[in-house]
Amino acid sequence: MISFRKSVRAAVIVGVLFFVFDAVVFHVLKGGMDRYYELDKAAKIVSVGHSHSVLGIDAQQMEAALGVKVSKYATAGANTLDRWWMVRHFIGRQPDVEVVVYDVDPRLFDSEGLSSASYTLFLPYMDDPVMQKYMKQEAAWQEYYAGRVVRTSRFRDQTLNIALRGLLGKIENKKSSTMRLENYQGFLEREQERKIRINPAAVQCFQDTVQFLTDRGKTVVLVFIPVADLLNAIDPAAQAKVVQMFSDLADTNEKVVFLDYNKDYHTRHELFYDLRHLNADGNALITNRLIQDLIPYLKLNT
Repeated sequence: MISFRKSVRAAVIVGVLFFVFDAVVFHVLKGGMDRYYELDKAAKIVSVGHSHSVLGIDAQQMEAALGVKVSKYATAGANTLDRWWMVRHFIGRQPDVEVVVYDVDPRLFDSEGLSSASYTLFLPYMDDPVMQKYMKQEAAWQEYYAGRVVRTSRFRDQTLNIALRGLLGKIENKKSSTMRLENYQGFLEREQERKIRINPAAVQCFQDTVQFLTDRGKTVVLVFIPVADLLNAIDPAAQAKVVQMFSDLADTNEKVVFLDYNKDYHTRHELFYDLRHLNADGNALITNRLIQDLIPYLKLNT
């Protein structure tokens, strides 16, 4: 009997220590994510998007040049549904945001090839009421409740890397190298067959996001961050159709702005890290141009 009681006591102590350790580690890692995305900053501008924004826009440079607080809530793989919840998440925490910079491209509404589990990028935020709704909607019940009990289980490789970057203060991510076209010949040959598809549900989600923001008086700046011309040459008719959708939206809604930087820089291969992403030089060029283009809209909102 004594031995049994000791075993139970030892098991309880181990369990308590485990959950205390889990809570502490989770708190530290989530703090790193908050710092990386700067969710606690009273930002006037927030950039929302995927890897094109991660590598193509320098929020810290924008903040220094414009004299207002800027956050970048962007992560590789974020699709239109993710961004719908990201926007609600950020606005819920920082309702005084004036300008939302939202990266767009011709495959924004093409869900083919995108991860069906991109929601896992936001599992660490399931305690937030907004993201909790998203996780309940997308996550399997086993995954959801495992995350509720063992908080560190919410992290995956990508979110762990983001948390560590935030803890180390490495908010901006820039690539110093320049793409070599000969490395992409096989990829481009395969891509010729992958036409641009327009998923109506993704279009509706995008439109709902813009409506959500403009109804709250936010200016939505749609930015087509350049991709290499070799990608633009694939299914150009469909690409033009999608780009026209962005232009038409800006023409019919005074709170929406469309900045097409792609047409000016897509042939300048020295600005690219790979076919889809800018390197540090491209980042600096696009960020500087974005800074200048945002000035009038900030004045309108002050």
